[in-house]
Amino acid sequence: MPTTAPPVLSALSSRESEVLSLVADGLRNSEIAARIGVTEGTVKGYLRGIRSKLGTSSRPVLAGIACRAGHQARPKGAEAVRPELSDTEADTLRLIARGAGAREVAQAQLMSHSIAKKHIRCVLDKMGASDAAHGVSLAWSWGILGADEGARSR
Repeated sequence: MPTTAPPVLSALSSRESEVLSLVADGLRNSEIAARIGVTEGTVKGYLRGIRSKLGTSSRPVLAGIACRAGHQARPKGAEAVRPELSDTEADTLRLIARGAGAREVAQAQLMSHSIAKKHIRCVLDKMGASDAAHGVSLAWSWGILGADEGARSR
């Protein structure tokens, strides 16, 4: 996170900012708890506070907020390199960054819900992302998503 946080992030405590960064890096609650030395219940409490202060419950949207504030995603391993994405794959990432789930992706991409779930997983795997939040963070870090992406997410 940058030293001068955007107004929306200035409401977060330093620990909440740290947790938000770890969410953006694709860590699960249990992994965050182990990393910062607290219980998983404490992490859930931090996340409740973050969600309340930022006005969203979507982890990918939270990741997008962190990235717009300057967070640079950390790839998980050597396989996480900027892939070439089709227009459909990039559009899928834009939808996820706005908080869309598989049903909304299916509707927008004119595919069945089950195919959309597989499509999302394939895009995330192609990126080396552990989850949708991590995929959004990597897309921001690699310039796949631009400054206006996710603007309608909250």
